[in-house]
Amino acid sequence: MAERDTADYEGSEVIAIASGKKAFARSPWLFNRVAGRKGFFAELRRNDAVHPRWYSVHVVDGVGTKLFFAPWSGDYSSQMMDGIEMNANDMATVIHAYPSEVNIYLACQTGVEENHMGEIADGIRRGLERIRIPNAPFDLNLGKLETASLDEMIALGVKGKGFDVGFSMTGYIPKDKVPKFNPRPGFQIVGVSSTGLHSNGYTGARHVIFAPGPEIEYRDEWRDQYKGKWHLQDKPEILRGKTIMEAMMVPTASYLVEASLIGTEFDNRDIYGVNITGNGIHNFNRAGEGIIFNIIDPLEPLPIHRFLMQESGWDTETAHTKQNIGMGFAYIVPNLKIAERIVKLINQRGQNKAQRVGEVTEAPKSQKGLVTILHNTPEGVPISFEGYSN
Repeated sequence: MAERDTADYEGSEVIAIASGKKAFARSPWLFNRVAGRKGFFAELRRNDAVHPRWYSVHVVDGVGTKLFFAPWSGDYSSQMMDGIEMNANDMATVIHAYPSEVNIYLACQTGVEENHMGEIADGIRRGLERIRIPNAPFDLNLGKLETASLDEMIALGVKGKGFDVGFSMTGYIPKDKVPKFNPRPGFQIVGVSSTGLHSNGYTGARHVIFAPGPEIEYRDEWRDQYKGKWHLQDKPEILRGKTIMEAMMVPTASYLVEASLIGTEFDNRDIYGVNITGNGIHNFNRAGEGIIFNIIDPLEPLPIHRFLMQESGWDTETAHTKQNIGMGFAYIVPNLKIAERIVKLINQRGQNKAQRVGEVTEAPKSQKGLVTILHNTPEGVPISFEGYSN
């Protein structure tokens, strides 16, 4: 059998998004979005007949190929927490939003639907508990959960244990609380720690780390994608006592409750959040005009990031394009005083770690679009990350 090329999922996503936008553009009434929010992590919509004092906030995401770890480990719960957090962290970027409903679609092989749905549901419950905001004006509700038996269509690396999951979350934000999303020179950047790879880049990570074998992949046509030398239960020294599977299964960090606390403490429209997900620190380039985001003192990569960089051979630029590399979230804030207070609040709370990582400066007039510059790199040369593809 001819060797299959590794799937260029990132390139395929760019094509899919462009094609989808072109199709939807034929019906412009579909996009009743709030002005200036296009392309951000969460979409805001206006419906004055239903909620005249609030905008609705919409996010959607899945878990991606991190789901492979469910049948490999026998743990069908943890990845559901990831799916909840990936949505909640996008909602956290608007600071003052409260989630209202989450809808979930599970496409399963029968073996998962019949034997693991209780574990899956418990993971969803645990994820929802983690993002419950104290003193919110309303509780988050489970809107609808739908399952489909799709043995002929869905598969993972363990025979009969395939499934996929998609989450959509709706929330609301008071109209007078929407951030300006207009960073200016002198604004500060506060970085917040990640817990690991979160739920991004697992296809590339799996393929460069793990050795091919039937315990990893029973399908011949996909087994040759695995080019690594490691096994799930191996403990490389760099991971400090964890197995590779343990390090890669750590749930996505939770930022929504923290962001809500910051919104309450600092009622300031100049503050907004950045979720460092797919595309790495390119994510800063989603808001603003005529500026540069300078990452001067980045958070340290976690052991799993160092291990992945070691095994993949990625340089610093590639790594920060594909992964969060230790910084899973960031806040853009108007001045140093507020930045220092936010750092103190996060560190005293103790769930995540924070530090001031950089600042916003004015861009030269010749610059087109937004740029994030990573300073103090291991190579000793600053690296520029231009624009944002999605």
